[in-house]
Amino acid sequence: MFGANPRSYTDQANEHDILQLMRGFGILLVVLQHAFILYLDSDAALTFVNICVFIDVHVFMFVSGYLFQKNSEKYREMGMLQFTKKKFNSLMVPYLFWESVLYFGTFFLYLLSDWYGVNVVDELGFQRLSLSDIFVSFLTYRYSYIELYWFLFALFWVFVINYSFLKFSHRIEFIVICSLLFAILSMYLKSDNYILTKMGRSILTFGFGRLFQKYRLERVFIKNWILLIISLISFDYLFCVYVEIRNTPLRIIYKNYKISLIGILGILIFFIISTFLASYPFKLTKAIIILGNYSLPIYLLHNPWIVHTSNMAAKMLSVPDEIGVVASTVLGIAVPILLYKYVIKKNALISRITLGI
Repeated sequence: MFGANPRSYTDQANEHDILQLMRGFGILLVVLQHAFILYLDSDAALTFVNICVFIDVHVFMFVSGYLFQKNSEKYREMGMLQFTKKKFNSLMVPYLFWESVLYFGTFFLYLLSDWYGVNVVDELGFQRLSLSDIFVSFLTYRYSYIELYWFLFALFWVFVINYSFLKFSHRIEFIVICSLLFAILSMYLKSDNYILTKMGRSILTFGFGRLFQKYRLERVFIKNWILLIISLISFDYLFCVYVEIRNTPLRIIYKNYKISLIGILGILIFFIISTFLASYPFKLTKAIIILGNYSLPIYLLHNPWIVHTSNMAAKMLSVPDEIGVVASTVLGIAVPILLYKYVIKKNALISRITLGI
């Protein structure tokens, strides 16, 4: 479709660039989503944020599933214990660190509030948690002040679940079907269990990444991307008509199905764009790849420490919304990169604890 030969999207170097480009687009959407979050006075801003929520982090889930499938033989040789330890160090260690900063920082701020009569924490919208609540939250993600870190928690368990079924890797299709059923059930029964909903969609998107790599589906999607988009939109329309004449529970399932469909469609579109940029590189390609290379420190450091703070400052100074969004986005990308390059990277212990690398 793009005039590239088959090797342009199957060789190792190009495949790496495609995945890094996807990460770059994913982290850009994450930062933009949080930069827009305090500027939801317009319908356009709200729509943009909603679209980001459906796509951004799940791009990383797709890439993780893709790489898991590609490296499945190497992982199989590691053994369950070594694999779990490796993923615990890279995902759960930074999760526990950043959540500890939030949980215990807020806990002590509440103590200070009790002593000095200052209600700063309540003004931030945080809730008072006991030490037992904090302990439960670490284990189950039952409470969280910043929903950003759910990704680390969910991805660790998605990896463990997939590894547990690795000997059935020739039956990925069965696993993905079970994941789809779990995703629909978890979204339908979500109530106030935030992590259950996220886990359902994460398992589904991760499994989609595995299938994508196993069957090298890029060959199909790159050549027939227009047909793919038309098919998805048509299916969505037909399913919507079908749901309109059915009962309320089915409409609830449809609503959550539509969210998942938007996410998968977004992932495919970004895969197509990334393949094009990797096949015909220019300045934008290099810039997005750099974002992809630094996506982890940007993800873990940008919010609430930078973007949310700069948003609050912009509001207090009555800075125009457009300038506030741009400033928050630029700071949310630039500051984590600088911190990683000149501070975190130079200390192995800090890097391991804060980023898991």
